[in-house]
Amino acid sequence: MTVRQDLMSAVKAAKSAVLDNLDMAKIRTGNSNPFGDKTLVLDQSAEDSAIAVLESSDISYMILTEEKGLIQARKRPEYLVVMDPIDGSTNLERGIPLCSVGISAIPYSDTMTTDDIELSIIESFFTKEFYVAEKGKGVSLNGTPIKAAKEVNHEDAIISYDTKKPMRDDFGESSLRTLDYVYDMRRTGSNLLDLCWTASGALDAMIDLRGVLPIVHASGTHMVFEAGGFVIDRSGNRFKQDFDMNKRMSFVAASNETLARGLLHAFNGHE
Repeated sequence: MTVRQDLMSAVKAAKSAVLDNLDMAKIRTGNSNPFGDKTLVLDQSAEDSAIAVLESSDISYMILTEEKGLIQARKRPEYLVVMDPIDGSTNLERGIPLCSVGISAIPYSDTMTTDDIELSIIESFFTKEFYVAEKGKGVSLNGTPIKAAKEVNHEDAIISYDTKKPMRDDFGESSLRTLDYVYDMRRTGSNLLDLCWTASGALDAMIDLRGVLPIVHASGTHMVFEAGGFVIDRSGNRFKQDFDMNKRMSFVAASNETLARGLLHAFNGHE
């Protein structure tokens, strides 16, 4: 088996664990994951199914997941796999058909960063969208190459903006400035899908500057980079982060650098 085959099988296993057990979509475990989110039974089931696939491989994987945190390999790892088995759990619980599974593989070293991601796969559970990003080779949607949108004036841009944070003090004011800077907003409740739609050109940008998103979502920013888009962090630097589960992602992912920086300036209140 290859890394690509393993990741595809892990994604398929996670998706099957969800779709075959939709009658359990509203059942919670009563526990929270290492990142502080309440866990659904299907979160746990999807993750366990994907992990079982990876642990049965001849390739040695260290695994970082949203529900279990870091799982050490039985021998020296060849790859780190980071995975979110269900991105959009609240949607799933409420019967909203916008959920996805995302996974990335990084050749193992002591200095791994998001720049080292070799392969990412994101699949939507309920829509026919299967995205693959390969380092230096671009992104495909259902086997067809895709690119980020062509440059647009910010007044015409349609973006995704994650608002899941109390709208008081600076964040509320920053959010209003950002949304006033663009034409309109869309938000699925699955950040990975929104990042895929940014990679495909359906959206012009996706913004999450809350400082709470776990690094297991790195497959999404990888999609945008490989599709020709640009991603910057809260400080305006090109997005690059190591795989420390105690750190959180904050970024502006856009079809181009000019739009990304304009959006960050709007958020920060710069002219």
